[in-house]
Amino acid sequence: MEEPPELPEINDNLAKRACDQCRQRKIRCDRELPACSNCRTASRSCSSTGLGQKPREPRQRVLITHQYERKIDSLDSRLGSIEKMLHTLTISLNNRDPPASSSKISTTLGSSASNSSPVPHESNPDALFGADNDNESDDFEATDLMKEQTAFATQFVETTTFPFLDPEMQAALSSLQQLVKLQNIESARHDARFANAKPLPKGGWSEMAMPSADIVLSVLREIQQHPPMGFPTIATYTGIEDFPDNCRRIYFATEEYSLIQWGIVNLGLYFTLQERGAASEGDRQVQLFEASFLCRDNIETALSNLPLLLPQRRETVELLILATMYAIEESKYSLARDMVTVAANICQTLGYHRARSPSTTESEHKAMFFWTIYIFDSALSLRAGRPPAIQDWDITVPREIGPKVKNVDPLWKISQAQWISWSELMGRTYKELYSPEALALTTEKRVENARQLAQTLQDVAARSAPLIEHVLEKIKMSGGYNSQARFSYDMAVVSDALVQWAALTLIYRAIPTPPGSPSTFNPECIHAAREAFASHEGCMALCGESVFMKAGYIQWNILYIPFIPLVVLFCHTIETSNEDDLGILVRFTEGLEPVAPVSSGVTKLYRISQVLVNIASLWLKTRKQGHQDHNMSVVGDNVEMYLNQLGLMPQHSQHDHTYRIGGPPAFGSDMDQSAQLGNWFSGNTHIFGLMEEDLSGFHGF
Repeated sequence: MEEPPELPEINDNLAKRACDQCRQRKIRCDRELPACSNCRTASRSCSSTGLGQKPREPRQRVLITHQYERKIDSLDSRLGSIEKMLHTLTISLNNRDPPASSSKISTTLGSSASNSSPVPHESNPDALFGADNDNESDDFEATDLMKEQTAFATQFVETTTFPFLDPEMQAALSSLQQLVKLQNIESARHDARFANAKPLPKGGWSEMAMPSADIVLSVLREIQQHPPMGFPTIATYTGIEDFPDNCRRIYFATEEYSLIQWGIVNLGLYFTLQERGAASEGDRQVQLFEASFLCRDNIETALSNLPLLLPQRRETVELLILATMYAIEESKYSLARDMVTVAANICQTLGYHRARSPSTTESEHKAMFFWTIYIFDSALSLRAGRPPAIQDWDITVPREIGPKVKNVDPLWKISQAQWISWSELMGRTYKELYSPEALALTTEKRVENARQLAQTLQDVAARSAPLIEHVLEKIKMSGGYNSQARFSYDMAVVSDALVQWAALTLIYRAIPTPPGSPSTFNPECIHAAREAFASHEGCMALCGESVFMKAGYIQWNILYIPFIPLVVLFCHTIETSNEDDLGILVRFTEGLEPVAPVSSGVTKLYRISQVLVNIASLWLKTRKQGHQDHNMSVVGDNVEMYLNQLGLMPQHSQHDHTYRIGGPPAFGSDMDQSAQLGNWFSGNTHIFGLMEEDLSGFHGF
């Protein structure tokens, strides 16, 4: 008979079973002899008889990949921070309550852990190893413990209160708790994509109400004499001379028109009526805005009734471009990304991304549509933490707007070339720094990629600098803005500086700080973030008193990009307790308040920014008082845990449990660096994803 293989020597402490008391309470047992730490703390006997344990059954060996190891380390780090917080909280409660209550507290914690709801998917260990796990097996005992403790932590976040805090601090902590809760529930944003859509009449869209012909005719006459300034109208490259004909086909139809044609007209009217309404006053303004709201309802009705398989035609691409812009202005970014992805697929099917020889007016217009979609695709994909739908290596069409395209400002053509370069850089930033492939690289390779990307971005900025200076000088010579336009070409150019600083902030974020640094973010990253806020303040000043101009600028630069420096400077303020940076965040938030009433997107940004400012203020206060006040120290532990769960603060490996916010971050292995960077990028995506959520019930406002 074949001799069995020799078994490795087993450590006695590892071979010892979890004690009966810890097993019954379903808590971690360190298996120390003669008694575990839990039993020593509770002053009870500690026995390990295997009571209630199922017989060990043969199991198939499980191979753990490096990807799973990183996930396990991340989960272990989270649990380590939760354990530390719970330990501190237990000591605090024991100090305030009679000694007899300690056993009651232990019992309550144990029952809470047993009855908690399932953990979220991203924290569910079953997703890592499969469902066939024996929760009584020592091999996977730690995994089941993770489930129980994470479930308890989720419930603890929702129920923990601190009655000794003043109302303002209580509201800040409550808002932070809600951010964590929102991260762990499935979003309902897709269900509310077309909240304004109406049922189609039996006769179809041709029977839907439209703005009165008198209003439309008056607006059409105005745009013939004074072309619209609005960025959305210009960016579509829809000829002004063609738009009246499109409207005529709908209002004075002599033949049937398609749902797509009806949608294009409503979108064009919506943007035009919104802009004219912003530039008007009194009853005229009310009349134009009400007409635009009717177009809004028709737009969402059209989009909600589009067929799954759209016709592969140019007018479909035009509809999707206009609809993407509408979704961006309505803060429906996942919807915008989905539509631009469909548009990208149609463009590539029709060959818009390939050069044509000889070039014709039609091919140049197709190229213009393609590059508009390319620009949207890069920004919206990065915002969502996904790769773009269009790959650079598959494009041969020239980047310049061709000479055969008329009615386009020459300076606009220069700007588009700059935006294409910027968009290409954003696609590379995700691929080379934040994608799963990039996070699997060594830290040294990612740093090399980041340095190269930063240099490329600085080259792009150098090319655009003369145009920005030209526009600024033009504004200065004209005495500043007096227009009530929603957005303008000039603001689109000037705000390029803001976009470049924001992009540079994201690139520098991938470069870790050297040992002993007080912040997770290297000095170049912090400098870029501060410069981005300085550019923002300059752009807001250029908008003058027009809340409509400010709303358009914020929608297309702070929300759409998105504004990475906001999260970076918030995290840096938390880590270093820098009151100057807190002041920057306060000014940013205060500047949003008067603009919020005219834009739902700005309203949500204002609410989120206010939460971040309140949390940062709370943290600075707890840091100042924590050394003298044990209660405030406990609050600080909770803030640290919540930010850790959001992914905004570093999470370290199981070998590093010494980190505290405000202290030096660990400069550990490549796996540690990758996990920290990936978690932070995910948390950043979550924060800006909240712009699509219904925040009407958000507390603290």
